[in-house]
Amino acid sequence: MKSVPNTVGRLPRAALAAAACGAALAGPAVPTATAAPDPCAASAIAKTVGMVAVHTGNYLDANPDTDEALTAISQQPSGPQSVAAAKAYFDANPTVASDLQKLQQPLTSLAGRCRLPIDMPQILGLLQATQQNVTVPVGTTSQR
Repeated sequence: MKSVPNTVGRLPRAALAAAACGAALAGPAVPTATAAPDPCAASAIAKTVGMVAVHTGNYLDANPDTDEALTAISQQPSGPQSVAAAKAYFDANPTVASDLQKLQQPLTSLAGRCRLPIDMPQILGLLQATQQNVTVPVGTTSQR
């Protein structure tokens, strides 16, 4: 078996980038003494992103073949070939696709409930840019 880079080690930077996205989206949150916590506050968004990242990392640790395959796909240059490779992998492994969709469900629910003006491709583009130390202007997406 080939040696695979530890993708979980990138999670802290990814979570930090996601938290920054959440802060930019939600704006300043000023709690009041009587108000319940805002489920759409930047802190709640960051916690949800972090929780999903940790659970996804744990899943990949427990499934090294999936971790290796997704790591190899993520290291391909972005474009139609990497998208096709990901689709082919998930088509060939529907249980993995279902498991990962279930793990991502809190983010999907949060995006709908909070009407976040950002979608998953934009979040992934920002996370990828953070990992590559590239500046991505707000309001743009990576081309995948």
